[in-house]
Amino acid sequence: MSYEPRATSQEPKTTNQLPSFLHRFFWEYDPEVLDLHKHADVIMARIMERGTWQAMLWLRTVYPPEVMARFLSVKGWKVLPPREVNYWALLSGLPEDIKKQLVRKAAQRDGIWGERSAC
Repeated sequence: MSYEPRATSQEPKTTNQLPSFLHRFFWEYDPEVLDLHKHADVIMARIMERGTWQAMLWLRTVYPPEVMARFLSVKGWKVLPPREVNYWALLSGLPEDIKKQLVRKAAQRDGIWGERSAC
């Protein structure tokens, strides 16, 4: 079940360029090429999972809660750990039942890897 927030502008509220203080989080990308509109999923996933407090504050000013909620509902639960899904779902204003569903799906998705062992 995905969450469809009310229609709003999906455009980030700033320029298209990633600020230089965030470049270290995107070591495998050319930061000059990353576009806040086109690469929003990559940017949100990385900052939501590994960002510093400053990076997370920046993310919240750039992407509206509706955009983050849509990301979490469609792709975020597939790429983020359950703890981060829970945290960002709360900040994004997702309804409690949807939030619990996404966290549960995120926890279950690691089934194959969770069953493997080195022995």
